[in-house]
Amino acid sequence: MKRKKDYKSRGEKFFLEYLPQEVFDSLKPKEREDYKKYRDNHRYMFNGKNQIKQWEEEISKLRKKIKDKKSQINGDGEYSGWKEKMMIGYQGVEKYSKDFQFNISIGFQTRTPKILKNQKDLEEGKRGRKKDMREQTHFKGKLIKPSSRMVIRLTRTKDVHKNFHGGSEEDVRMMIGNLYKEDWSKEPLDILKDEVRILYSTYTRYHVFHSNWKEFMLGKHSLSNVIEWSKKMGDKRYDW
Repeated sequence: MKRKKDYKSRGEKFFLEYLPQEVFDSLKPKEREDYKKYRDNHRYMFNGKNQIKQWEEEISKLRKKIKDKKSQINGDGEYSGWKEKMMIGYQGVEKYSKDFQFNISIGFQTRTPKILKNQKDLEEGKRGRKKDMREQTHFKGKLIKPSSRMVIRLTRTKDVHKNFHGGSEEDVRMMIGNLYKEDWSKEPLDILKDEVRILYSTYTRYHVFHSNWKEFMLGKHSLSNVIEWSKKMGDKRYDW
């Protein structure tokens, strides 16, 4: 005969049989509270244990998957793994990859006109001379003042590096804007630097591949030259 009411947790430790309604109704308030607390938490424990069991089974399956995947990567003594096969291919093409290993950093360098530098030296009692001082304050209609220019530093190794000049920030924005036919006057400086870094990276890989590092490092490679090359290459430059 089937029970009127049964519990999934029957057979578990501390299991108490179902209390008939008449018995339950006869319980004092505190006893009812204790009964509910017992029944609820006994059920929570049962469900929790089942969930843990389920998770342990999943973990066991995952451990097997991890073991199998490690065998595929490292090999199992009988068959070569992906790593061994990769290293065979790597050794065959490593020399080509090394040609494209370099770093490009972007910064700005402040240049002080000789007239202003001489004036400052004289005022500070250094090597400035009165006869070198001039009253000139403008050149070609523009006020003579310190200027800042972008410096692109290409580093191949600790001892092999070279600086290329990109012009003032305003010039750089204008050249890149001209390349993309967009307004770059308000782009954040970090975005501007990243774009110059990308342009020089593709330009460098292309020219090193078609010549060599020694010849490349002898060139000046100004930003204007890089821009002209980028225009000539079009979207193909992104392949580099």
